[in-house]
Amino acid sequence: MNTKSLLAGLLLLALGAGAGQPALAAPRYTDKENALALAQALDKGVFRDNLISSAFIQSRSTGNYLIKVVLDNGAEQDWDLHQIRNWSKDDSLTLRKNRALVFPSEDTNGFVVLDKNQFATRALRARVYAKRHKGDDILAGRTIAFTIYRFNLIELLNLAPSTDENGYRHRYVLDLENGQREFLSYREAHEVMARDGLSADPGAMAPVLTLPFRLEDLRAEPLGRMADDGTGRFGVTLVFDKAVPLEPSLFPFRLYEQTRPAGRNGPDSRFVIEFTVPNAVLAKRVATIRHLEFLNGVRVVTDPENQVRLLLKAEVNPDVLTVPPQVETGSSQDVRITFTKVIDQSVFDRKALEEAELRRRQDRMLHATLTAEEITARKDFQRLMGTGRDEVDRARNAPTFGQQVELLLAALANFRAAAETAYDDRALQDALRERNQLSVRLPTLIVEHVGAALARPPVQDAAGLQRLLDHAAALTRDETLLETIARYKGRLVGP
Repeated sequence: MNTKSLLAGLLLLALGAGAGQPALAAPRYTDKENALALAQALDKGVFRDNLISSAFIQSRSTGNYLIKVVLDNGAEQDWDLHQIRNWSKDDSLTLRKNRALVFPSEDTNGFVVLDKNQFATRALRARVYAKRHKGDDILAGRTIAFTIYRFNLIELLNLAPSTDENGYRHRYVLDLENGQREFLSYREAHEVMARDGLSADPGAMAPVLTLPFRLEDLRAEPLGRMADDGTGRFGVTLVFDKAVPLEPSLFPFRLYEQTRPAGRNGPDSRFVIEFTVPNAVLAKRVATIRHLEFLNGVRVVTDPENQVRLLLKAEVNPDVLTVPPQVETGSSQDVRITFTKVIDQSVFDRKALEEAELRRRQDRMLHATLTAEEITARKDFQRLMGTGRDEVDRARNAPTFGQQVELLLAALANFRAAAETAYDDRALQDALRERNQLSVRLPTLIVEHVGAALARPPVQDAAGLQRLLDHAAALTRDETLLETIARYKGRLVGP
């Protein structure tokens, strides 16, 4: 399978994963314990304007129960779980004390009860809403806290009816300070309550976003100097009107294939890399960066699905995107996105290129969207590798041999630590390759240095030279080198 068809398949898979309402997989009947709890919840509730005088359970077969109810008009009815679930969605059922019956999952018959009064009180007093993104949103699983402008009811705003992904009608509205509008069903309201997603104290969560960030500029960062591994870095910087206190994980990216409109010149399709920028709007029109290394048409647009969100887009050749781009944020107004480019192609032979392509394909399938933990692991690994390589660079210009050795030993320690934090096979290989090369190079350097010192008597700092030889002996198992080390140590001790 070629790169284009592979990426297209992954895109279709990602788009299809959240499409449509999930099929009902829960059984029609339930176990005795769940049935008893459900009967107790339904008792003295209202079913289509009739009071439920009593509710009890009835066995259909071993381990399978339904609910039998008696209404105040004398009617007796047998209700299975499919019926009860559907009635919980269409206002047929109202529990006593203004509570709502909710089935959180379509796959099981587990249920919860929302105290609507308690939720409304909490929502009216709340100043902060912790939004947990879900469904097919690229931010799914991530939580961002926003200040609340106003709590309201759908029915008071004359809005078109809508439902959540499980078919429960939206009942509540949270208008946020940044202009977003959040709709909540009874099911979603219960989920918010369960995770303490509403707070009256703005200081209880950090950071809490108020007005959106206004993008003022898009700045190109040119390619930097080549590193030892034959790569260089370049990127783009998003400049906002105020500090952006969000973690890098809240700026996820995706890579997808896009078909060009009919009649356009050029290839029929192109690959686009797209970064999501939450809680952001355009302050003014920002100029497109026409060309930046392997990126073309770098631009920022408003997300059509969310008016308080921007998308940074660029056309890219996926074959040269060998390392996932990194997002850097902090307390400043800038958000920097850095790309890695292979400059010296001689660092790869044909077999290495084929292996790297295979790893990239596997990485795209397994890590289409990285979790916060995965991003942290990658950052830790890259920090250790970057520090180690920087120490190797500094060692070349060290004023004394002792300082050179200290820097190389520190680099070796960082490469070892990087190997322990490697997030995949490729990262592990990179770290161990650096460790192995330095483990071979350093003992040889030390032995050559001591040999040169012994050749120019009188020998200065014999104790220091012995310590260097001890370091070399600890790093090598080469018998010839170990014999030389032992001989040199004997000469330093003297007769």
